[in-house]
Amino acid sequence: MKDFFKNGLEPLSYLIYAISIFIMLRRNKSVRREVLFVFYLIAIVIIWVACYTTNIKLNRLLYNVYFFLTVGVFSYYFKSLVIRRFKKYIVNILLVINLVVFINTAIISLQHFEINNYFYAITYLTIVIYTLLYFDDVLKNVSELKLLHQFDFWLVSGYLLYFLSCFFIIFFYENIDINLRATLWSLQNIILFLSSVLTISASIWIYRKKYY
Repeated sequence: MKDFFKNGLEPLSYLIYAISIFIMLRRNKSVRREVLFVFYLIAIVIIWVACYTTNIKLNRLLYNVYFFLTVGVFSYYFKSLVIRRFKKYIVNILLVINLVVFINTAIISLQHFEINNYFYAITYLTIVIYTLLYFDDVLKNVSELKLLHQFDFWLVSGYLLYFLSCFFIIFFYENIDINLRATLWSLQNIILFLSSVLTISASIWIYRKKYY
């Protein structure tokens, strides 16, 4: 069971995310959802291999690739989601910052086989900022369509739950006793699973209500 929480729960959560988005694509196809769907299919493979490989270098390389993909895909998703041009500029700036940090860490400093928790923390914080930009739009631009019937609202809510919680976990990860790190990693996966369950529950409910 401990092995499942540490390794199996993460790719399972991405599978649930993929199914959630696929359900909504059956009702309303959009490029940003298609991009997210493909991203989660790739994430399932990358994370599954990373979790179960016995090669430590491959594990770390795959996680670095995953975080690089994450910041790129999520930047695209939120840039297409937010309304004001100023917020789109903020997304672009944060994307560039993440890319610079990644290039410096993984390529220039040759740490592509190393886990850099501060780089991961920057990525988590970036996505938290993206979610806050979206929720600011939601508060300022209330549409006739009920908020609880909007899939993006539930999806972003799940993201905020996960990325905000894990920002604090990953930021202090190196300072935690090594014996507790597996527990923290499992906790992070449990939060990811809860956010994915929230998302698929919303997608099924919206699908049945025929709101999208």
